[in-house]
Parts: sequence; structure tokens; C-alpha cells
Amino acid sequence: MSKLIDAPSVISVLYRFWMSVPLMWVLATATGSQPTMASIRRAGWAGAAFGINLVFVFLAINEAAVAVLSAVVALQPGFILLFAGPFLGERPTRWHIAWTVIGMSGTAIVVLGGGSEFDVTPIAVVYALAAQLFFTAYFLLTKRVRSAHDIDPIQWMFGVVLFAALAVTPWALATSSAQDYRAIDGYDWLWLALIIVFTGGLGHILMTWVHRFVDATRSSLYLLLMHPVVIVSAWLIHDEPLTLIQMTGGVVILGAVAAVISRPPVTIEREPVPGLQ
Repeated sequence: MSKLIDAPSVISVLYRFWMSVPLMWVLATATGSQPTMASIRRAGWAGAAFGINLVFVFLAINEAAVAVLSAVVALQPGFILLFAGPFLGERPTRWHIAWTVIGMSGTAIVVLGGGSEFDVTPIAVVYALAAQLFFTAYFLLTKRVRSAHDIDPIQWMFGVVLFAALAVTPWALATSSAQDYRAIDGYDWLWLALIIVFTGGLGHILMTWVHRFVDATRSSLYLLLMHPVVIVSAWLIHDEPLTLIQMTGGVVILGAVAAVISRPPVTIEREPVPGLQ
């Protein structure tokens, strides 16, 4: 849906986050979990990382096929494995590492199995890598804080979207013209509303809730299931390629996720991180 919006990337993200702020406030108040100064403050770094990530996501999909971004995002479980021990106190076993690699390989098959029809530029790869790094930071920070503090998922997401909006605003002001702000019209508002409600209002709230109960080394692998869905959706909406090889890669991903679910990782003690307590 993001690729259907014609406005400049940073403007689309700016509208998304500032429109999400009052929505999250209303949701939090209606559910009896009104944001507090403590919950908002703890979301600062995660929100900023999430905001910058999303600008790079929009930039990447406007430069290349959706599957190119999907390919780079599939590296996330690898990053999580590197940082899960020292940052989150998780020690994945050889079983988890092996099946994570297999799952990432399956994603590569899904993404690259479309052949030469993919539209990609070097700058699109740079945008996708930047998006992945910032999202990994957001993912790890959310897991860390949600594990250590009793913050309601909607409370947390209010703080996240607020700081995301604040982080994106200077970028938009520095790089955009008055015409750019008027570029969103017609169906753009519909796509933006659907993204805000379903991706931000449902998807990220649920993922925030999951963080309190599921180890990051496992939940990051579960997110690989997104990629077969993404490829099929891009085929339906944007006429991007879909092949038998990609379908085979989807089966590999399902098998890897099922294998990781079957065995829990080992938990280790971790040292407090200043500023996140």
C-alpha cells in the first residue's frame, strides 16, 4: 500500500506518524492505559529509530521492486542473533542458529526467484539496508523495554509514534517544498488511512504485546513469514513476478519457523543498559 502513495516518501511518513499520534492517544485512553511521562520517555530512542526506518522503507520501495526491500529485511534474524545475547540476555542454540540460516535462505529463494524482472538500483539497496538497521534497533529496544517494564502495548506505541513523528519532522522541513505537502490527495488518503489503522494500529501493537512473551531470536524468525505474503501481494497489486521457485522458498520458510518454534532458546543473565531502565 505504501507503494501506491504518490507523494514524496518523507511526506508520506510525516503524515502517517502525526495522524497516528491522536489515534494512539484515543486508543490508549479508551482502553484505560493512558500514556504517562515514564512510558513516553522510555519510547524515545525506539520511536526515533522507527521513524527514520520508515522513511528509508518508503524510499526503497519507490526505487525498486517490493521484493528487493523484502530481501534485505530478511537479514534481520541474523542481526538479532548477533545482539540477542549481550543486549537481551538470550542465547540461541545451534538448532536455532541453523534453522535461522535455513529460513533466511528460504527468504532469499522467495525474493530472488523472480529472475531478471526485478527493478533494482544501487541506491535502493542502500535505502533498504538503512531501513533494516534502524528497524533492528527499534525491534531490540522495544523487546528490551517491554521485557523490563510493565508498559501497555498501546501506551508504548503512543510514545513510539510521537517520537517517530518528532524525528521525521526536521527531515521533512529540510528537504520538502510546500508543493510536496500538497502531493497527497485522492486515494492516497485511503492508502495512508489503511496503513495507519492496520499496520500501525493493529500490526505493531500486536508485535509490541508479543515482545513481552516471545524471545527476540524466535519472533524475528517468525517475521520471515511476512515475505511470501509480501511477494504474493506485490504480484496481485503491482504485477511483480511470482514463480514456482518463490513458492518453494515459502515452504522452506514455513519449515524453518516450525523447527524454531519447537525448541525454546536458553536465557542468560544480562547487565543493565544505562538510559533504558
